[in-house]
Amino acid sequence: MLNFTFAPTAPSLLTNDHIECQVANTPETREIAYRIRYEAYFSYNYILRSDALTFSDQYDGRRNVTTLLVYKGGVPAATARVCLFDSQGTALDADRVPAMEVFDHEIRSLTTNSGGKNDLRAVEVTRLARRCDLANDKSVLSALFRAVGYIVLAYDPDIVLNACRAHHIPVYQRFGFRKVGEPRPYPRMTYEAALLACLRPSFQEVRTNLPFLKGLSVRDPTYRRLLRGELVEMCGSFYSRCRPMPASMVNRAA
Repeated sequence: MLNFTFAPTAPSLLTNDHIECQVANTPETREIAYRIRYEAYFSYNYILRSDALTFSDQYDGRRNVTTLLVYKGGVPAATARVCLFDSQGTALDADRVPAMEVFDHEIRSLTTNSGGKNDLRAVEVTRLARRCDLANDKSVLSALFRAVGYIVLAYDPDIVLNACRAHHIPVYQRFGFRKVGEPRPYPRMTYEAALLACLRPSFQEVRTNLPFLKGLSVRDPTYRRLLRGELVEMCGSFYSRCRPMPASMVNRAA
């Protein structure tokens, strides 16, 4: 399963509805995630060329980071990264998330409670990418967002953050996010990104309204198996019934 190639996708893969996900918790699986990122971002000129054909940064491998891999028909298809910021300092390495490089003030303000104490938790969802030959595959993207949802449940944050390009803001607003920072140049990327946030009071509504998040629960066997590092099935007839993902989400980079 770990044989990864950028060869053209076989027609059988495009019609294969068997989708699985796992946490990339080994050097091999993390390398695959970094290669998917590079292929997706470089194809859109979001990053500079690298002879290594991978894209990673200093946050990868930290103990406050979970990287996900989605497979379609046994082939690595997509990836995402979830980073925890724990303002209380109780979680290992969770003193910073990538968006704080440009939105430090905004994030620290969001994680300060009404009494002025900086004690809220936030996660940043970032580095979402799909193989270019599966860029239009909405089932892969739906599975990726559902897997991200499980990791968000595990971190139990008060706020979910995302730094995205301006034309994706309306999409995330439909997902329950609101803009909390204007677009700015984003480190290691060639574009500007705005900061969006979804607050805890909106979490339940989001899980109810978005088909690919319905039924998420810490009591779900899929949740427990995913956190144990197992390869779990994330597809089936559920995704064929989902509301189509917006076309503007094709190979988004964040």
